[in-house]
Amino acid sequence: MGCRRSSELDRVLATTSFLIDDATGALIESDIFFNSAFPWSVAENGESGRFDVQSIALHEIGHMSGLGHSALGETELRESGGRRVIASEAVMFPIAFAAGSIAGRTPRADDIAGMSDLYPDGDFGQLGSISGRVTKDGRPLFGAHVVAFDPASGALVGNFTLNAQGQFSIDGLSAGPHILRVEPLDDADIDSFFESTRTVDLEFRVTYANRLIVVPRRGDSGPVDIEVARK
Repeated sequence: MGCRRSSELDRVLATTSFLIDDATGALIESDIFFNSAFPWSVAENGESGRFDVQSIALHEIGHMSGLGHSALGETELRESGGRRVIASEAVMFPIAFAAGSIAGRTPRADDIAGMSDLYPDGDFGQLGSISGRVTKDGRPLFGAHVVAFDPASGALVGNFTLNAQGQFSIDGLSAGPHILRVEPLDDADIDSFFESTRTVDLEFRVTYANRLIVVPRRGDSGPVDIEVARK
């Protein structure tokens, strides 16, 4: 996986490769490659015009640990091509902040939830989840981005509908009410999240659940069904 400055492969900042034992699933070797075609910095406060090694390394270590990309970010198209990050709520967002920024040094709620799900400890068992199903025209919707927002803490944690039934599950949530939003993937290339053979429907409007979803401690919200409308 790679942390992309834009959609062109020749502009990838860094990549992570794996060697896995097919029989046992054990990780034998993993390497992180930093593209020397870009200017880099290890300065404590960042350095204008140079990409922050610590920020990009944290993203790639996330991949090495088993995390995929997060869609919790906002971008705008550049006139010269590619996208510029306006804001991001996840280190694992696939497009890097601009050179000079050190905003990617600190894991956010979405990163922590993903890592805790892969490597749970005692505290993770105290958290809850939201699960449900997204449909469009009464049919299951694959690839919809579902985001849970905790108004008490401001934390955002997201996931996708990942099967033919349009089902999703968001783990690692604090107990209490959450606002649930469903949106099309529109701030990064689809192939940063899904295999090119998968068809992802982007033609629907941002939709909110019609009620606050209460997350219980150590439990699941119960099924939440959301119907989205065509654009």
